[in-house]
Amino acid sequence: MLKIALRIGLLGWCCLMLSSTASLAQVESSNGIKNFTVGQLTILTDLPIDQELESWPNLVDQAVASWCQKWSIDTKSAKSWNLTIHCIGDRALFQRAGLLEGVPAFEDGFQMADRVFLVDQPSTYYRRHLLLHELTHWIMYQAFGGGGSPWFMEGMAEVEGTHQLNNGVLTLAVIPNDPKEVPHWGRFKRLSDSITKNGVPKFKHIVFYGNDRQDRMDRYCWSWAGCVFLRNHPLYFPYLEKASAKPLDYSMRLSQQLESSLLDRWEWVERDWKLFVDEFDFGFQPKLNLLSMEQATQGLPSQTRIDGTMQVDTVQSWQLAKMFFKQGQRIQIDADGTYVVKVENQDYWESSAEGITYQYHRHLPMGKLIGGFVSTDIEKPLEVIPLGKQCQFTASTDGWLLLRINEPVGQRQDNSGQLSVRIRVGD
Repeated sequence: MLKIALRIGLLGWCCLMLSSTASLAQVESSNGIKNFTVGQLTILTDLPIDQELESWPNLVDQAVASWCQKWSIDTKSAKSWNLTIHCIGDRALFQRAGLLEGVPAFEDGFQMADRVFLVDQPSTYYRRHLLLHELTHWIMYQAFGGGGSPWFMEGMAEVEGTHQLNNGVLTLAVIPNDPKEVPHWGRFKRLSDSITKNGVPKFKHIVFYGNDRQDRMDRYCWSWAGCVFLRNHPLYFPYLEKASAKPLDYSMRLSQQLESSLLDRWEWVERDWKLFVDEFDFGFQPKLNLLSMEQATQGLPSQTRIDGTMQVDTVQSWQLAKMFFKQGQRIQIDADGTYVVKVENQDYWESSAEGITYQYHRHLPMGKLIGGFVSTDIEKPLEVIPLGKQCQFTASTDGWLLLRINEPVGQRQDNSGQLSVRIRVGD
């Protein structure tokens, strides 16, 4: 079974590759293309053999060890798998050498059996990301027979390609904390631009993405977000794990099985997906920021109470008000309390529910109390409402109200304190 575990570790197993010093002695050059082989790995490139390329055998070794551990791949089998990496600066050189014969046209990267192809990228990080993306396709092909439905295949490659490399130690499947860590990566910006242009796509639409080339990168980014969502969600992960059991192929079977198994709760999936997308950004931490609306609303009465009080944790993501609201009801919010929203150089920035106008997030003061209204109608988008200390609004549909502090998701970890919120309902 393909076990998509959350923890990544490295196995203490025999390296697949030799040292970079040994690799340099094996470099051969023909027609401007250098060729060096280390164990089962061959690298073909017209680029200079710099320190980064010299590190690739060790990088591949660490990545394979990680995948063997978390996906229960037999290490003895993995050591026998051949791999040829084509790192391309001048595509014409590879074409003249016949190395792209029979390879479909590709923009930046491609995997075919035991060969991967990647075009040089504007940053070392992004070239490495592309390499790990294509290696994910390769390891899934070798170990499971395929990569699954198109959204899953590309989404998982994006998950595993997004990495950290600190002091030579590789960590896969990270969510970056800062754009400076991932130059030229741009996935969160592309998601934001896509939302501005087209809104948030339904999750069911994502899991049935095909192989169309139009808007390819947008679909890759949404597939990545979809895999992050499912593989980290405590309620939905078992369904994904079952649907992705080997053997895999490249058909829609995985998507069809996932849809069928979640059929009775698909509306809840769509609601949770909207809340996830609203928060998904640099520094996102799944354990703190993923919510199950189905579980959170269990036991709520169908009729709204007249009033209630809740404590809003300033660190957490969306938090449910334990009420159900009917369309047309007037909702009065009164918030009280102060809390720390930022600690900088031992200075504590204190805020109230109105927020701090010194800094803004999404055009609202940082620290301001905001609401998210989730409709029973899954066709409706998440309605974000600036609340502050006092606010009255009318429920646009039947649904639920969630509250949180307005601050980038990756910057809330230094917050402290709570906000007391009274919610009153009128006709």
